[in-house]
Amino acid sequence: MYRSLSADNTHVLEQRMPPTRSLLMLLLTLLALPWHVVSVEESGGWRTGGTMAEPGPCTISRVHADNLTADEFLTRYAYTQPVLIDGVDRNEVFRRECTQHNLLMAYGHRRIKLTTATSKSRGRPPVSLKYYIEAMMEPQMLRTPANESLYHFGDTDREQWKAVFDLYQFPEYTLPDMEPMISFGLAGAGTGVPMHFHGPTFAEVIYGRKRWFFYPPTDDFRHSHHSALSMLQWYVEEYPLLDHASRPLECTLEPNQIIYFPDRWWHSTLNIDESVFVSTFLSPAVG
Repeated sequence: MYRSLSADNTHVLEQRMPPTRSLLMLLLTLLALPWHVVSVEESGGWRTGGTMAEPGPCTISRVHADNLTADEFLTRYAYTQPVLIDGVDRNEVFRRECTQHNLLMAYGHRRIKLTTATSKSRGRPPVSLKYYIEAMMEPQMLRTPANESLYHFGDTDREQWKAVFDLYQFPEYTLPDMEPMISFGLAGAGTGVPMHFHGPTFAEVIYGRKRWFFYPPTDDFRHSHHSALSMLQWYVEEYPLLDHASRPLECTLEPNQIIYFPDRWWHSTLNIDESVFVSTFLSPAVG
């Protein structure tokens, strides 16, 4: 189930190898981390667990897709609140194409751009998908700075990846006079994006689990974590100190679910596992 290291990336580990005592402490820490054991078929070959990030409570609305019509979505959620929609299983073909093996076979040689949520991530050179998966998607360490918390999201060459993107089935729900556009992502466990906002969005994980945190647009944003902290460090060191009134709304997103949030809702994410994910951004239709 777990990925073995090839000769191509052993030099990366050699460069990062700490002294003996530090290595022993690192091994003990890794043994104590919450590894989520699932089958290779269920995980798609992607590693599960391995960081201090764990699933949390769901404090937003939650509904099964069988009990939510398009009209009810518009009335109850589209403009007012986030919602987790269960029982969404329309993307089995796309899911099969997104196993680690299939992506490496089809796109391993393709070069991808990596980013963080900070402006300091700009200008990083592209790397091959194979190198990113095999050498860089290790579980993030607690003290990794925010500007070194790298993942791939959005900057995918749509023509090169057209064959797999065309397999993706958009959510059945939408907003009037809005057009969908998907962004595809791959991220290691423990990575994430700090609080930000944009237009209305659907999001789902194809593999892995992702924890979401929300504040409404009216919040004065006193709860923003320091920009130098990664999401993992914020989650471990600052999140537990928030009193009940200051805590964000939240939910853990798993495969066969969709999370939706309306325009300008503050949100942040934390990947519990290695994650393959898609966001569908809604923007005003042109013409």
